[in-house]
Amino acid sequence: MIRRPHPHEIKLLPQIENEADLRYRRAGLGRVVDMPPASLASLEAGRRENRLWVAVSPFNRPVGFALMKFPGGTAWLDQLSVLQCCQGRGFGSALIEQVGSAARGLGHRTLHLSTYRDVPWNAPYYARRGFEEMPRGDWPHVFRMQSMEENRHGHPPWRRTIMRRSLD
Repeated sequence: MIRRPHPHEIKLLPQIENEADLRYRRAGLGRVVDMPPASLASLEAGRRENRLWVAVSPFNRPVGFALMKFPGGTAWLDQLSVLQCCQGRGFGSALIEQVGSAARGLGHRTLHLSTYRDVPWNAPYYARRGFEEMPRGDWPHVFRMQSMEENRHGHPPWRRTIMRRSLD
């Protein structure tokens, strides 16, 4: 089930992100594990502004979350994390659908994200869910700035891509 998080659950979400990120070590991206998770302030703002959703277990406990932002007025899936023990059960797909539905409800025709192109649970995963890679020449200025910010945080630019999915 996907729902909005309760205020007391916000503090659990960085822990979910950190645990989900551990698998990046296997892809030679240990640096991702060392990066700070989404801030509590960013997550709380997402909760208050209806841009944050959690996937919950049958016991109604968060096992994953998705955060949407609007850089340059575009709908952007900023973070998607699911606990490793719960991956492969449809939680990520359901969160993506929720974000897409919310973006569509706000009048957006496309959902964007940045990800690793060569990591199986990144670009290939999103491609199976209707996303396509955007040619770098099509990136608007705000996406180029997003990419530069990711580079500053240690994401290797040659492994990154921006993807989009039509919401029509």
